[in-house]
Parts: sequence; C-alpha cells; structure tokens
Amino acid sequence: MSEPPVPIPSGSVPPGTAVWSSDAAARWTHARGAPWARPLWSAAALLITVVWASAATPDRPCGDAAPCGADWLGLAETGLSAGLLYWLVRLPELALIAAPVLAVVVARVELPGSGPVAVAANSSVLLALAFGWAAACARVTARHRQRGRAERAAGVRHSPPQPAVRSRRGIMPASAGLVLVGVAAFAVVQGLDGIRADQHHADRAARITATVVGRGAESVRVRTGDGRRLSVSASSPEDHRVGGMVTVLEDGRWRRLAAEPYDAFGWQLLILAAGLPGGSMLLTGLLARRRAAALRRAPAPPLRVLERIDDHGRIWIYAGDDEAARSPVLVGRFTADRAYADEPGTEQGDDEADEEEPLVMDTRLREAVMFGSPHEGGELVLATTGRDGRPVVIRTTGPIRLPRPGKGPVIATRQAGTTSAATGPQEPSAAARVPTPLRTPLSPAEHPLRWGPSALARTSGLAMTVFMIAGVTFGVHLLVTEGFGWKVLLLLGPLTLADAAAVQLNWRVTADSSGLWLAGAWKVRHVPWERVRAVRYTAEGSVEIAMTGDGTWRLPGVGLPKAERRLNLCPSYVRMVQEVTALHTHPELRPTRPAPRADRGRPLGPVLLVLTVLAVRAWFLG
Repeated sequence: MSEPPVPIPSGSVPPGTAVWSSDAAARWTHARGAPWARPLWSAAALLITVVWASAATPDRPCGDAAPCGADWLGLAETGLSAGLLYWLVRLPELALIAAPVLAVVVARVELPGSGPVAVAANSSVLLALAFGWAAACARVTARHRQRGRAERAAGVRHSPPQPAVRSRRGIMPASAGLVLVGVAAFAVVQGLDGIRADQHHADRAARITATVVGRGAESVRVRTGDGRRLSVSASSPEDHRVGGMVTVLEDGRWRRLAAEPYDAFGWQLLILAAGLPGGSMLLTGLLARRRAAALRRAPAPPLRVLERIDDHGRIWIYAGDDEAARSPVLVGRFTADRAYADEPGTEQGDDEADEEEPLVMDTRLREAVMFGSPHEGGELVLATTGRDGRPVVIRTTGPIRLPRPGKGPVIATRQAGTTSAATGPQEPSAAARVPTPLRTPLSPAEHPLRWGPSALARTSGLAMTVFMIAGVTFGVHLLVTEGFGWKVLLLLGPLTLADAAAVQLNWRVTADSSGLWLAGAWKVRHVPWERVRAVRYTAEGSVEIAMTGDGTWRLPGVGLPKAERRLNLCPSYVRMVQEVTALHTHPELRPTRPAPRADRGRPLGPVLLVLTVLAVRAWFLG
C-alpha cells in the first residue's frame, strides 16, 4: 500500500478552497495544444526548409553595376530564422510576431527574380512559417483554455500568502538581456559608422579602371592604365576573373574595389551573437516579472493539490485526490522562502538550519494549496509543509511545464536516510537502469579506495581535447592573418570545452581514513567524513556531494549516461556514489590508512590549457 500524503495544516487552506479532482485535472490536461502543435514539428520544419532555401539560393556575384556591401535584410533573415527556432519552443508569444515579419522579408526579397528551385525552396519556408505561426497560436489559445478551466474548477479567489522576501524572479535574465541588447546596439552603431566613413571616402575617391592580374585568399592584384601594380582587399576575389576589368576607388592611401563597399560582417555577427540571446532573455525576464507581479498583487484561484519533489529538485504536482501519484499534471522548479517558513517566536540555530532541507531530502507526497492559474509557462505559488510539519511557501523559479505522458519523478531509494519511491508511471532512476550490482567492501578496507573515469568517458574527453586544440589553433590563425577583431570570439567556443574535457579525462574521488579527496578540473578538495551529508548522482551524469555548512560540491558531466545504458555498462560514478554512501553510513568499512599525495588526483584543466598553447606554438613553427 502507498504511504498517505503528508497533511497540510488547516490554517494554510483558505476557506472555500476546492480539491482539484482527477476529472477536472484530466479536462485541464486535454485543453493542451493538439499533437500537431508541438513545437518540435514546427521548429524542425523551419530548420529543414531554411537550410534547403540557403542551399538553393545562389550567391549574387559582386560587380560594378551591382555592388555587394552590407546586407541588412540578410541579417534580419538570418536573425529571425535562428531566433524562431528558439521562440517556437519557448516563447510562442514572440513567435506570433516574428514569423509574419520573416515571411514578409522572404516574400519581398527572396522570391522575385529567383529560379524555379529557389522559388520552391523559399515557398516551403513560407509554408513552414505559416505552420509555425498556427502552432504558436494554438499553444497560446490552449493556455487561455487551461487558465479558464482551472479558474472554473476553483470557483473562488484568494490572495496568495505574501512572502517576507520579495521575489527576484526574472531580474537576472532581464538584466543580462539588457546588457546584451546594449552590446548589439553598440555593434549596430559601429557598423553604420563604418558604412558612413566608407561612403565618405568613396565620394571623394578617384575612379581608376584596372586589369586583374592575380588573386589571393582575400585580395586581388590589379594593373592600372599607367602601369602601377596594386593589391586591393577583396572579400570575394573569386568574383573577379584574371584578365577582367575592375574599378578601383582611391582616396590617398585608402583604396577599395567599387564592387565591394564596406561590409560590416564582423559587427553584424556580433549583433546576432548578442542581440538574439539578449532579446530572448530580456523578454523572458520581463514576462516572468509581469506574471510574478500579477500573482502577487491580485487574488488568484486556489486549488488543493498534491506535490512531491524528485531527486533532481523538480516539484511534481498531482490532482488532489490522486493519492497514488499515478498521473502528474505539472512539473517545475520552485524555491522556498525560509523567512516565511520560520514562525514567529521559534528559535532555530544556524546548525539546525543547515541540517534542515525539507524540500530536497524528503520526497514524500504532500498536500498543498496551489495559487495561480496553471498553464504551460505560467507562474505558481504553493502553500505546503516542511519536513517538521510547519507551513512553508514555495514559488516558481522557472516556467512550469506539462510532463510528457508516462513520465514521472525520478526518486531513488536513499541508503543513508529516509527512503521514498514514486508510484505509478515514472522514469526509472539512474540506479535502477544499471544492471551491475553494488560492489561494497564486506570488511574494513586497509588501503584507500579510488574511483575515476571509465574508458568511454576518457575517449569522449580525448575527443573534446582534440576539438578544443584544433578550434583554438584555427582561431589564432585567423587572428594572426586577419588582425585582431571580432574573430576573437571564435576562441571562446573551443576554450569552454576545457572544463568538460578535464573532468571526463581525469576526475578522481579518493576515500581514505580522513575523508574524501575530490579532484575536479581545476583543484583538489578535501572533505572530512564528519562533514559529508549525502552523495548522489543525476540521470544526466553529474555527481553531487552535500557537505555540512559548506554547500554542495558538484562535478558535472563525469560520464555519458545514455551511451553507457545502451552499451549495458555500469558507470564508475554510479559505483562511486553507492560505495561512498555505504562508507558514509558504516564507518567500520572505511579505509584505515591515509591516501598519499600522488593518489589524491591532480587537476587536469591547467595542463590542457598549457598543452593547447604548446600545440598552437608547434603548429606555427611547423
């Protein structure tokens, strides 16, 4: 038999609050968008058609009659196409505006004068945009239906409990988005300024007709009528055949081809790199602030529900009468307001506050009151109970989502504390998917125990290292040959792999008589046994070690869970978590000797950076 839900204190339930029944929750779930409106289909259709249209549309050659120059409409097309791939999934409100704008640009710029293949490809883009717009409209309409059905099921409205600490939801993404939008605006100003300066030189320049005598990687060599030989920069030297005639504009030491005005490609790339994520983050933050403010200022419909937290910190919400927790209705991430949870007159020491984690360690099903109109992407407040039975208010830290059918919380059995398991259809825990049994020492170990990456993880780390070195070498080559500029951004991508590659190549956890030695990408940390609180791992292949008063040591990406499950392997980090948990629970099994310095692991991040520098230097010397 399943354990009954933890009851909510009667004082936390507003008068007249109805129970969200399974029938009402099922009707609410059925109000979600139709299967064809899933964002995966519209995003995939747009991606495929845009790639086809890009391949089918030939590049226009540069010439004196049709100079190239900065293509701002092309920038708009690229930005809207890339942005819509994200907005169709996460921001359908913005997709409703961006899709028609992109359709107008494509219809006015790409269709006129195109060949039959290009017309077919761009027409398919218009169809994909229409499909995406209809899907986004269906999702927004479904949200309105869901809000209406939830409000009818509640029947009454009450003001949510006001937390003592004001919610900062949306401030960080809005602030970061504002900074990135400012960077994009700066890039626009710089690009326009470069175009004006180029036009100023062109208006004063002398027009010289010359013959092309050779071509370089990014230049053409010409011979003027008076016998001078000049080398002129060219972004498309292949458009100028040897022996052909070109027009050179010359203003003192400044010169360029008349067919190739100033191209603000570098600034345009910065506009895309900063403007797209910046605009998305800004709108996401503003929407979150608006929804949180509306939930705080106005009465909201309350419903009695059941909730539980899984091993990944997500809250799953069930109908109020679904005590078997068979059909989760909503899932999202919440945070607790501890100031609200502490009742007046209750004294609690710092050590006790550090030890209490009612929302992380206790995975039992709980009664709760849900405030707000639930819908996909919405904001909610839950009045529930802590592990000690006191009232606590939790609020969303991200938009809530509708779980996929048949999916449920990942809850593994605790070996060093309370045990809890979710009933009903759910995703199996990472431990349940590993066929190899636990290898725990049956007698006290004398020598230190060590765990490190598997052969599969080392192979993945080696591949990332090779890719990082090759990417950095290519970026440095561009900087040396073309000068310092926006291309320095190309170095940031490969360098971000240093942390993940170092972890997968050389992470190390060593258990000795004094505690655990934790070797990550950049440093080695020692945690005494008395400060270890819990050891756990996630289905994504990360390890977390909770420590008393010192937060959590987290090592992300120590393995490849999906590949290891397909190959029927037992990941080394899973064995490490199980065995360290057993050592933490049973002190008599711990090693009796301290670990030598050589066995504690060494950070590999600095070594990879030095290796990258040496590889780049060797490439240039070669």
